[in-house]
Amino acid sequence: MTREKLFAVLLLGLLAIALSLPQQPKSKRPTPVFKQPKTGGLLLPDNATLIRENIVDTFSCQDRIYGYYADMENECQVFHVCMPQTRGSIRWSFICPGETVFNQATFVCTQTESSIPCEESEKYYVLNEDIGKEVEEEEEADQDRGKKNATKILEPEVETVSKKSFSKNSRLLSEESSFRL
Repeated sequence: MTREKLFAVLLLGLLAIALSLPQQPKSKRPTPVFKQPKTGGLLLPDNATLIRENIVDTFSCQDRIYGYYADMENECQVFHVCMPQTRGSIRWSFICPGETVFNQATFVCTQTESSIPCEESEKYYVLNEDIGKEVEEEEEADQDRGKKNATKILEPEVETVSKKSFSKNSRLLSEESSFRL
């Protein structure tokens, strides 16, 4: 009987050790399923073919700067985000919701009638160069505000904001009109 008690104590000890070891937490969220054949090799959700049939994968981020790019081969319903790396580049692909296309001039999915023509999207790829850049007018306004604050001459905050908004909007409108010429 002592053997049985020794065996039971040993078994309980091993069970206690096994239960005290850290375990991998199991995710309760389902893993999205990506199916390659239906979307032409792009990693899009498997319901993407409900929005657009016959999705082609010909777009390349090779030699492109960081930015957002309309996929004209897919009639701008698909767009890509390119991120250059030291060896090659990384590409993320997205599909716009039904009845919308990617507007390269504004970097958002919009109704087709509110968007630029898809075939003109390549002209707007240059707008990616402005991502992350500060506008010189804003820098000058910030410096002017700093000088005025130092001499205790304060402008109303609303006026400053409206000046910034106007200068940004007028710059964007002038850039957009230069592309349409």
